[in-house]
Amino acid sequence: MLTMNSPYIDSQLMIAPESTGILNGLAFSVKDVMAVTGHITGLGNPTWTATHQPAKSNAIAITKLLNNGATLDGITVSDEFMFSIKGSNYHYGDPLNPKHPDCFTGGSSSGSASAVSSGLVDFALGTDTGGSVRVPASYCGIYGFRPSHDLSMLAGIAPLATSFDTVGVLTKSSSILKKVGQVLYSGNVRLDLKKIYYLDNSITQSLGAEYQQELGRIGKSLGIQKTRFQPVNFSLDLLYNAFKRIQGFQAWSNYGKWISKHPQDIGPDIADHFAFAKVVKSDIGLKEAIETKTKFAKLLNGLLTNQAILILPTTSSTAPNKNEDFKKIERLRAQTQKLTTIAGMAGTPQVAIPISQSGKDYSISIISGVNTDRSLLSLATKLKGGMLNDE
Repeated sequence: MLTMNSPYIDSQLMIAPESTGILNGLAFSVKDVMAVTGHITGLGNPTWTATHQPAKSNAIAITKLLNNGATLDGITVSDEFMFSIKGSNYHYGDPLNPKHPDCFTGGSSSGSASAVSSGLVDFALGTDTGGSVRVPASYCGIYGFRPSHDLSMLAGIAPLATSFDTVGVLTKSSSILKKVGQVLYSGNVRLDLKKIYYLDNSITQSLGAEYQQELGRIGKSLGIQKTRFQPVNFSLDLLYNAFKRIQGFQAWSNYGKWISKHPQDIGPDIADHFAFAKVVKSDIGLKEAIETKTKFAKLLNGLLTNQAILILPTTSSTAPNKNEDFKKIERLRAQTQKLTTIAGMAGTPQVAIPISQSGKDYSISIISGVNTDRSLLSLATKLKGGMLNDE
């Protein structure tokens, strides 16, 4: 039976700031895939925790935050091995979605999103490989940021698929998001916005007039006229299949030996994901997937440069109800991952923005060119107002 549990693996752990900075007075939690000195990085699995040793140093992202005045307050639940966007953990239960208690939180940074949405901390760190920050941000009605892909930020982070892994942020406040971004991310190419692209396909068309209304509101807030809007579409099935192949190969390379020794110790959903990963070989199919990634990254970054953004829905639906038909939830998950694959395959930053209109909560995302991270977060602060759910 599904349960609604605490966001935390360890709610008692607290580490004071190392020095003062722009994050003075702010508290944050971290996902249970990030090295914290003296703590075992558990990856959402109790057997993994029991068979590994405590970390000897903090992840670089945590060090940066502590050095700028923030206080670490708690370690949050992760979907097992970061290999899910559902927001459910077979061993630790399902972190509460405070805005929609009957619905999934989204994963795999489920506990981090739950802690932020519950108001327990000012912000939280998560990882995002295929949507693991953006999806829970959407489902829980908060901001979520996936940065430009940067291997240097992954020191002390348990890998899933290093071609896509990033350290992201969840928070209720765009101003806090901007401050945290200034501390964590080096992408400082300035946006000189002249054009807005927006995704136009069967997924966006199913959303009806609301999507078009948000496009208009964002354009007005940014001072971009409708004549400078242009619809785009991509071969999302091709991108999604290439992403799955690369992710699967790298996930099995990282955890296949351990999974093979402990097949009874992982949840059934995650076991299914690793069963797929196990059969992905280093063959022509993988080579073609990598070529697809390279070509798409060149295409999208060439389209955006520092003079355009891409607007799209963060997820294909609002948070699925826990009692929903399993097959329907899987269809929604696949549709959502086709959306999240865009930034992942291109290595670009993406900010998920909470929208609250007429009693309905959903999420719109903005993608910008690689290394425009700080400028994108500044742009997000300009979108406050009636259209947004911003604290």
